[in-house]
Amino acid sequence: MNTESSEKFKSTLAFTDLLFNVLIGFAFLFIIAFILINPIEDTKQIESKAEFMIIMEWDDKSKYDIDLWMQDPLKNIAGFPNKEAGWLHLDRDDLGQSNDMIRMYDGETKIMEQNREIMTVRGIVAGEYIVNTHFYSAKASQVTDPIIVNITVLKINPYREVYIGQTNLQKPGDEKTMIRFKVNKDGYVISKNRLQKNIAGTHLADHGLHHSTTYESPENNFNYLGAEGEDK
Repeated sequence: MNTESSEKFKSTLAFTDLLFNVLIGFAFLFIIAFILINPIEDTKQIESKAEFMIIMEWDDKSKYDIDLWMQDPLKNIAGFPNKEAGWLHLDRDDLGQSNDMIRMYDGETKIMEQNREIMTVRGIVAGEYIVNTHFYSAKASQVTDPIIVNITVLKINPYREVYIGQTNLQKPGDEKTMIRFKVNKDGYVISKNRLQKNIAGTHLADHGLHHSTTYESPENNFNYLGAEGEDK
C-alpha cells in the first residue's frame, strides 16, 4: 500500500484552523450586517403626539408681529408669554421679519421669509377650545395697513380639516376669535361657532404686558419688552 500517496489527501491541522477562522469571520460579518439592517430600538425614545394642530400664517414679507392664542376647556391659555399650558403648546413666537434672520456658524446671515405660528393640542380634554389671533405690534411703522391672517385647524388622528379661514386685523391691539370648537371625550369635534371672546388682551393686562410700539436695532434682534421687562 502506497502510504505516501494517501498522505497527500489528508488535511493538515493548519489548514483546518485556517478554514475554521474563515468561517468565523464570515459569520461575524453577517451578524454585523444584520445589526446594521435592523437597529436596536431605543425604548426610552418617546414619540411626540398631537391631537389637533392650529396653523396661523400672514404675509411672509410683513414686519408685523401677529400672535396666536388658544384657550382649552380647563381655561388654560397658551400664547407667547406662556408657550405651554395644559395640553396646549406653542412651538415658536414668530415676530415677523425680526426673527427671520439666521446667523450661520461662519458668520454669514441668511433670511428665511416665513411668518407662521403653530399651536398643538397634545391630549384630549372634552369641552370647548377657542382659537384667537392678535395684532401685537406694527414694529413702529408710520402707517399701519390692515393685515390678512390665515388660520387652519386640523384634527390629526384621524386626519380631517376642522376649520380654514382668514380675517383682517387693522391695528395693534386688534384681536379676533377665529373659531371655537367643542370636542367629546373621544376627541371628535361636535360643534363650532365664532362667538368673539377676548383672550390675549385680557391675559396681557393681567400680566402687566403692553403692545410694543418701538423696536431696537437689527443687531439686537428686535427684542420687545413688556412692562416688567419681559422679552417679546
